Amino acid sequence: MGEELILTDQGWKASDDCFSGTAVLRGFRPFTFTEPGLEPLWQLLGIGEPEAEDLVDVLKEIARQDEFPASQQQVMLNALRSLRDRLASVGGPAPLAVRNKLRPLPLWTTSGWTRTRPVYAVDHPGVERALAERLPLWKPGGDVQQFTSLFALLKVIPLDVAGALVIDGQDSVPDSTLTEDFRRAVVALQDLLVRDEPELAESFSDWNWLAGLEVRIHPHLRIRLEPDGAHEPVELPVDAQIAREQGALFLRSAEALPTKPGTGTAIAALFPGQRHRVGHRWRDVWEERLADTAVETAFTSTGQQDQEDRRRLDEQLRRRQQETPATHPTPSVPASRQAPPPPLKRVPAQSLPSAPSLTTLPSRPSPSPQPAPPSSARRLVSEAAFDAPPLTVTTTGPSQPPTSDPSASGYTRTGGMSPWPSSLPLSRPGGSPPREQSAPLGYRDPDKERLALRALRRILRDQGIDLEDQRGVSGFGADALDSTGRFFEIKAHGGAVPLELSLTRAEFRRAMSEGDNYILVIASHLEKGKGTPTLRLIPDPVNRFEIELPTETRLKGVRYTGVASTVYEWPSEQ
Repeated sequence: MGEELILTDQGWKASDDCFSGTAVLRGFRPFTFTEPGLEPLWQLLGIGEPEAEDLVDVLKEIARQDEFPASQQQVMLNALRSLRDRLASVGGPAPLAVRNKLRPLPLWTTSGWTRTRPVYAVDHPGVERALAERLPLWKPGGDVQQFTSLFALLKVIPLDVAGALVIDGQDSVPDSTLTEDFRRAVVALQDLLVRDEPELAESFSDWNWLAGLEVRIHPHLRIRLEPDGAHEPVELPVDAQIAREQGALFLRSAEALPTKPGTGTAIAALFPGQRHRVGHRWRDVWEERLADTAVETAFTSTGQQDQEDRRRLDEQLRRRQQETPATHPTPSVPASRQAPPPPLKRVPAQSLPSAPSLTTLPSRPSPSPQPAPPSSARRLVSEAAFDAPPLTVTTTGPSQPPTSDPSASGYTRTGGMSPWPSSLPLSRPGGSPPREQSAPLGYRDPDKERLALRALRRILRDQGIDLEDQRGVSGFGADALDSTGRFFEIKAHGGAVPLELSLTRAEFRRAMSEGDNYILVIASHLEKGKGTPTLRLIPDPVNRFEIELPTETRLKGVRYTGVASTVYEWPSEQ
């Protein structure tokens, strides 16, 4: 095998030099003909599709060419797509040989071919044109958003245009007419996507928030981007920008509201993918006047319906708490004479939210999703807090698991009996009144995880290590994966670390199989005013803590500092 001559698109070639499948490397490698009946023959001769190493080799050959015609640009695009799909099929970190080949890979940018890093990626045509002469922007030959999975491997830094700061936005005044037009158009856009492109509609769930934005005219609208690396912040003009903190859509002029380059691009930046389709659909809403016809019976995504259901229930609970009269302390009564607790009240069936397929557009944005004013809600510390290095770094404990610690595990030993908790808790000296209801949370669990990931990424970046968010992979058993192949599981807390943590079945299996390659990241005090924001990294946690095995796996005594770990602390924010 290997010396057979095969007729290819480049003539007769030895079988060892040929590839099968679509000729993605046309002109650089010979490919067999794609007749279905010949597939068994190619398999018998060992002729397969290009591997990741073959694709990288061709990309390097293209970069060495004196010219870069359109035909080679298409080969580059095909090779990058095939490389993305090939690495995705692996189901884990890229092989070491591929990672080593990708590190010095030249990239085609707005400044030409370059091996130096950083190189930036931006999925905003207007911003890309404005930055073309200021920063090296990656030009893979197509929409850069399709290659997000390659960013970490290629050392490409995406620019967060959606999160860019609006300069002098506080001086602009809301326009009530444009705000109403925008609200109706957002409802029509969601209706259009739910009907025709449901997957795209489900990828974004903050539709009520989007429809509630104020529209403000800012004739000199500019944004500030802050690239990572050695480059200074960049200010540049845009036609439209959504500012989350101000709850506003800023427009350079009213003419930018119905256009794809204007508001369409600003809305598309909120979506995780297929942004060009969102921009096109926004333009369709205005050109076809859908806001005038679809508003009264607009379809909503199931994600928004779930969000509205949760908000309705939260509002009902809040009102009940306000209507409940304050309780006063009463003399204690022996347990044998205490009256049984009153039965729990049930929410009337008619007040429970249903899951309608149609919704009616309210006359004005509903204020109900905000049960408490922003000033009273509990907030997380700012993400910018983790841009600075940690205040202290501490290494704790030996590498051996601790013996059972009564203060850490919550139970005591009696004689020779097994250390299992008693069936009933003991009384507390001095009594234990119930805790008062705390202020409502101004954040969700994913917000805490995202903040912890940002802090972890900051730590690893100083070590030359990249981190990829894997929370969207079902059953993966970890929240993130770094460029060295280590797995990270995030347990984030607004306040102090609890006495024990839970691992899902997938997380436990991943931890057992990876050993020291699996790192538990315990983030604490992420809420403002709760203390010093802290990140604690614990390798091989299932072999360092006491384990209780019910349906979930619990790590006992995680506050115990006698185990090997690394602790990073930042100054507290009040």
